[in-house]
Amino acid sequence: MTSIFLADPNIRAEQIEAIRVALPAGWSLTDSPSGAAAILTENVDVDAAMLSAAGTSLRLVARIDTGKAQVAATAVDVVDLPNTALVGVAEHAVLLIMMLSRQIVSVARKTRAQEWLPDRSEPILTDQRKYTYNWIGIDDFGTLYRKTVGIVGLGIIGKAIAERLNAFGMKVLYTQRNQLDPEAEARYGVQWRELDDLLAESDFVSLSHRFQEGPDGNDNHFGARELALMKPTAYLVNTARGRLVDEDALLAALQSGQIAGAGLDVFRYEPLPADHPFFSLPEDKILLTPHVAGAPITEAWVTIAAELVESLERVSGADRV
Repeated sequence: MTSIFLADPNIRAEQIEAIRVALPAGWSLTDSPSGAAAILTENVDVDAAMLSAAGTSLRLVARIDTGKAQVAATAVDVVDLPNTALVGVAEHAVLLIMMLSRQIVSVARKTRAQEWLPDRSEPILTDQRKYTYNWIGIDDFGTLYRKTVGIVGLGIIGKAIAERLNAFGMKVLYTQRNQLDPEAEARYGVQWRELDDLLAESDFVSLSHRFQEGPDGNDNHFGARELALMKPTAYLVNTARGRLVDEDALLAALQSGQIAGAGLDVFRYEPLPADHPFFSLPEDKILLTPHVAGAPITEAWVTIAAELVESLERVSGADRV
């Protein structure tokens, strides 16, 4: 019998049910650490006494990465189970960066509208060496390789964005209240900058920090001053919260060419009012999506359950019956 001890009784009931459904035959969830093969937690610390109670049968400690649980020193594997609802936000931020870089919306529209250049409008039979390159004549697009992205807020989502953009060969900067230690910076492939320096250096600025209300909050955190520090060739991406950005200042910056463009999934008012001036901007200036960055939470529960089972199988050699 392979048992998993639920150390945190406040893990969402829907998550627990998804785990029960995913368990192979002969596996069970338990309310005692004694003899458990794995310990699962989110916000409850796994201390030495808990580890000792599990004894030699323990093979894995798993944390749901949206929590704050700490784990005492142990020789068994400790894994963090990513909440794919948040990973989805990171994927969407990367998608917006890629689409802005390649001007995909404009490219797709012009292609469908058959807006060919006169000197490239005659179809030819292509082969490996003969083809018609860029027959719509788009000029302002490029690769992500060796470009710089600045991430504001390196929490779960910010780190997931950094890990994905590292794969493109980008230089990844970050800023937040507390700088990571050198080991963590190396692990996530990021370099610290003060906010103003990050804005001045970045080709893309991605907002991933939390919105806070009140007199000490960050409503309209990104306004005219911050936008003025960005390169005229830079893009702003916001998948965090709409009220972090002064939309009037952003509109002015886009209209004047102060920055190259923006990709927004979140807004001050949602859905966007029908008369919002963002709709009047050309498609190569702004990408608008309807707050869909986060993956469905039901998918996240299922994915976390699957990764828990797979992780325990990996470290223990447990086989499905």
